[in-house]
Amino acid sequence: MKSLDTALVGQIYYIDKVLGKNQAKLRELGLMTDKKIVLLSMDGENAIVKVDNLRLALSQHFLRQIFIKNERSSEKIVGFAQLEVGQTGVVRLIDAPAEIRRRLMDMGITRGTSIRLQKRAPLGDPLELRLRGYALSLRKIDAEKIKVVLEA
Repeated sequence: MKSLDTALVGQIYYIDKVLGKNQAKLRELGLMTDKKIVLLSMDGENAIVKVDNLRLALSQHFLRQIFIKNERSSEKIVGFAQLEVGQTGVVRLIDAPAEIRRRLMDMGITRGTSIRLQKRAPLGDPLELRLRGYALSLRKIDAEKIKVVLEA
């Protein structure tokens, strides 16, 4: 596995995983699985990276905790709100600010959880989800932040 500290400057990579005790802090900065990342410059102990449209300065310590790959995973990750009624998805990530992510996780929406779209309101908002043996209603804007892979 290749870490970001060994990456070539200017080449496009995708984040494979983030390890270490600073994992939560790095995720808050947008460093999540399958996000596009480019090493813009490196000078000894520090580097400038670009994640989506955000530029970050990171030390070698953080670069060693970010593992990269040359291409995205073959799974198609979509926002939960894009599913049709009756479809089920497995949560891969919650792409939201920390307070919203925490609220969704407190409701039981965590990585690896299977969620089914039970109903959609007549005007499309809110959505009723079924997970962990209970029903939950969410606003469409919050459901879109839940990124899932369709279950076969």
